[in-house]
Amino acid sequence: MPLRPKILAVDDDPTNLAIIEELLGDEYDVTTLSDGRAALDTAKQLKPSLVLLDIMMPVVDGYELCEMLRAERTLRHLKVVLVSGNAKIEERARGFEAGADDYIVKPFSPDEFRAKVRIFLRLKSVEEVDDFQSRLLTLLGHELRTPLTEIFAPAEMLSAEDPVSDADRRSLAGIILTGATRLLRFIDSATFLASIRSGQVSMECVATDCVPLVHQAITSAGDRLAARGCRVQIEGPATLVGRIHPGHLFMIFESILDNAIRFSRRDDCIRIRIGADPLQPFVSFLDQGPGIDPDHVATLFDGLDVPDVNYQSTGHGLSLVIAHSLISAMGGDLSVESRVGHGSEFRVTLPFVHQSVGMLR
Repeated sequence: MPLRPKILAVDDDPTNLAIIEELLGDEYDVTTLSDGRAALDTAKQLKPSLVLLDIMMPVVDGYELCEMLRAERTLRHLKVVLVSGNAKIEERARGFEAGADDYIVKPFSPDEFRAKVRIFLRLKSVEEVDDFQSRLLTLLGHELRTPLTEIFAPAEMLSAEDPVSDADRRSLAGIILTGATRLLRFIDSATFLASIRSGQVSMECVATDCVPLVHQAITSAGDRLAARGCRVQIEGPATLVGRIHPGHLFMIFESILDNAIRFSRRDDCIRIRIGADPLQPFVSFLDQGPGIDPDHVATLFDGLDVPDVNYQSTGHGLSLVIAHSLISAMGGDLSVESRVGHGSEFRVTLPFVHQSVGMLR
């Protein structure tokens, strides 16, 4: 079942919020707030497609909140509609100057209101696709240059008239193979990411015990753990149920663990914490690596900015982006907390299951 678009409605009048819920609740995932001060943090966490803002609110009014939302880089595709009983032209103009996409005057026609919501959700989707395609092409140009150089240079040496020893020939062939493998891996990753973003990847989720998937990821990483000389420690319950796609979640765990291994030093311990709160089950991967530059944390999972990709090692630039896209498509979340010099914590928050563990067979 596809995820419903998220809408955040902010109004200090509970009657207005109830009307919005009644009009939109059957079709969309509507979250309501009566306090404008909490709206920015809620929007950053929820990442809604559309925010409906009342203007006349205490402490933080709709204009101020709109400007704050527009200044948040991670919400750059967010659509913001101001909803007010004030129909003055100067108030509308002030709303558009604050960054609003539209200004709806109360009382409004329910049919027109729902139609505008649908239009702005469609516009957001189109803008996201266009932006994704443009940035992906830029990233491809950046990421493909190095492996192509690795292929062309030794290929030219092999095709030159000067004789090459068998040992040198094998060495040059190995360089070409490495570059071609890296190139293919990146193209496969970019293609898979595009498929996720376009909704072409199956997201059939079922209630699943996720802890065995953690152990499978550790087993899969056994050789890399041994080569790096680091170990894994699991903390938490032996069972954790989430409504997930098992294959995709295994891929997510594998990618995050691989990332932790690549930034760990010999004898480091990678901790995996399992949280069984039924309303917010999670699996966290904590490494002792160098940490992430604060400027890159906010857009790390956005992933199509070259500086963010450079945080990860060669050939794996999209692994965390794919992991974030997969868990988001399942209705969960992937977040990171990091301090330079103090390691990072990547937390996979799972979609919760209303039923108990006993439903597993």
